[in-house]
Amino acid sequence: MKKQFLALAALMTLGLASCGGDQTASPEASSVAASASKSASASKSASKSASASKSTGPDYTKVIAHTWTEGTPAANADGKNYIPLTDTAANKAGVKIAVTNWTAAEGAETDTKLADDGKISPSNKTGAAINYKVKAAKAGDYQMIMTAKSSSGEGEGKTLSQRGVTVKLNGTSVDIQGDRDVLTTTSAEFVVAPTIHLTGNEDTITLTACYYRPVFDLTSFVVFAEH
Repeated sequence: MKKQFLALAALMTLGLASCGGDQTASPEASSVAASASKSASASKSASKSASASKSTGPDYTKVIAHTWTEGTPAANADGKNYIPLTDTAANKAGVKIAVTNWTAAEGAETDTKLADDGKISPSNKTGAAINYKVKAAKAGDYQMIMTAKSSSGEGEGKTLSQRGVTVKLNGTSVDIQGDRDVLTTTSAEFVVAPTIHLTGNEDTITLTACYYRPVFDLTSFVVFAEH
């Protein structure tokens, strides 16, 4: 009887020792924890992938294609006609004005003009500034698009800033992202200002381009296309 009691006591002591040692998780608990960690990691990875694939929207430094329907021409404050535009399929508004329907900006350099060679004159004068006045159908952000080419020679490869191109809207400078090189020796449409916020009232857009001067297509239009 005494031996049985001693054996039982020894077994109880061993059981207590195993309970009071390091708290090592059971194989089952370790498996559950590993599964939860793997699931959380997979969820994070999926979330990161979804975020990376999210669309950033159109690149407004590139000309966005539209199918325009022209409205009735209207005269601006200078008596120059502009033409309302509508892209019904895209539900976008626009407005355009002939590149030749300019007026000299207030305080512009003497003899400022868009000359017969398609260049804004006089050259190398930052004060050689011309205005275009248009009224968009509604206020909003628009692309400003023109048609021009680079004259051959040292003008090739120059950025808008190097060409002295600037744009102002009602006297306030517009960010044209001037580090872009957008002209070739073939005349084509290009984005002058990726974003210009027209007010829905008559706006005055002032343009300069006095160095390595772009050659504007005199049969073209200055187009403002809603984002």
